[in-house]
Amino acid sequence: GRLPALRWVCSMAAGVEKLLVPDLAPSVAVSRVVDPDQALGIAQYVAAMVLRHARGLARYDEQQPRRDWSRHPLAAARHRAVVLGYGAVGQECGRVLAALGFEVQGWRRGGLPLHQALAGAQIIVNALPLTPQTDRLLDAAAFAAMAPGAYFVNIARGGHVVEPDLIAAVQSGQLAGAALDVQAVEPMVADDPLWAIPGITITPHIAAQSSPHTVARQFLAGLAALRAGQPLPNAVDRSAGY
Repeated sequence: GRLPALRWVCSMAAGVEKLLVPDLAPSVAVSRVVDPDQALGIAQYVAAMVLRHARGLARYDEQQPRRDWSRHPLAAARHRAVVLGYGAVGQECGRVLAALGFEVQGWRRGGLPLHQALAGAQIIVNALPLTPQTDRLLDAAAFAAMAPGAYFVNIARGGHVVEPDLIAAVQSGQLAGAALDVQAVEPMVADDPLWAIPGITITPHIAAQSSPHTVARQFLAGLAALRAGQPLPNAVDRSAGY
């Protein structure tokens, strides 16, 4: 209502849930930037966290201050990995993990039931959009469906995860641990229980950044399409939430 002439909103981020609010008139078109470099950056983050877990590298971080040269050889990692959300970001995560030797499956809503897709999964990467249907989707039942000792990486949104259920799954050993680049409350407060759980790695939403050049180029392409009455590139389906 306060911006009566507004016709279009272009999101720099892959996730658009913060823009899809009742205040935004239904007539306003929404699109987003799709940045291959951002997808690659996120996939590199995922690969780093997954490899650190799969190759047991955290153990050596603990040994080094003790001057402990104990060896724990591991075979090449070929874990079964499931990537939740197989759009541009999820597919790039899958491509990189497959190139590293992991057995990768992508999951989209509307395919297999979630818990069936998670059965036997040893590595789970969350790349879903946050919508009313995916909010708090990853709960105790979802963690219980994963293989015992599974590892979870979240590069999507903190709202996908019921955090007390995640903590319980890690503390019980059902999950070996998790890497969380996103959290339900950002920035995290000092007394957030996630900070202090052994096995949970916290990073402050830094997996990847958009390229200003790509953002500017795609914004100008969208503006040209809008002025010409053409379909917007990377248009968001407001009813679907992505």
